[in-house]
Amino acid sequence: MEQVQLIHFQGGEKYHRLLSHFYSFLYFVDDKIDHHYKRFVRDFMHYRDNIYCAAGKVIRALEEEAAKAGGNGFSAMHVRRGDFQYKKVKITAEDWYVNTKDLFLDPKEIIYIATDEKDHKFFEPLAQHYNLRFLDDFKEVAKLDEMDPNLFGMIDTVIASRGRVFVGTWFSTFTGYINRMRGYRGLSGTTSYYSTPDRKYNTHEWADPEKIIIAREWPTAWVGIDGDVAVHSETVT
Repeated sequence: MEQVQLIHFQGGEKYHRLLSHFYSFLYFVDDKIDHHYKRFVRDFMHYRDNIYCAAGKVIRALEEEAAKAGGNGFSAMHVRRGDFQYKKVKITAEDWYVNTKDLFLDPKEIIYIATDEKDHKFFEPLAQHYNLRFLDDFKEVAKLDEMDPNLFGMIDTVIASRGRVFVGTWFSTFTGYINRMRGYRGLSGTTSYYSTPDRKYNTHEWADPEKIIIAREWPTAWVGIDGDVAVHSETVT
C-alpha cells in the first residue's frame, strides 16, 4: 500500500463513511507520531480566542454566583433538540430530570444548560428541581450583542466543558466535543454522563472506536497523548 498512488475508501456503506473523528481513520504505526498529531490537534486546532474569552467571562460569573450561594461550582447539561434527527434521544424535560436526579445532590448547585432549544418553557420541569442558567442570562457579562450569534453554540460547549458534572446527548457531536475538551483538561470520564439510561455510563469505561463512531468521542483521542506509549483498555481503570 505504501507504493500505490491512489487508495479508494468505500464511503457509501454505513460503517465506512469518512464523516468521522480524525483519530479514528488516521492510523500511525509509531505511537510517538500518533500522539504528536493528537497533541497538534489539541493545541492548535481549536476555537478562536474571542470564543474562549466570552466563555471565560460566563464561567467566572457562574463560579462566583455558586460561591456566594455556598455551593461547589456548577454542573452542566447539553440538551440537543432543534432539527436533531435522532428522535429516540430527543427526550422530554421530565425524562431529563428522571434520568439525572441521582447526579445532582446539592440543591444549591447551579446547572448550566447548553442548548439549541429556543423556548425556555421547555425546561420548566427541570427548573422545579434545579437552579438553571442559560447563555442568555449572561448577555451583558459576555457582551454577546457584540458577537456573531453563529458562535453562541461554540461558547456553550466551552462553558459546559467546565462543569463539575456534565450530562450530554448521545449522537450529538457538540456533546462529543464537550467530552473531548473535558478529556484534554484531564477530567475523568466518570464525571460525564448521557441523558438516556442505556448510554448513561458509556464514558465511565474504556472503549475503542467502533461502529457509528461519531455518536460519541473516544478516550484514545486524549488519554496518554503527552507521553510516547499507547494506552489501551487493559492499562486504564
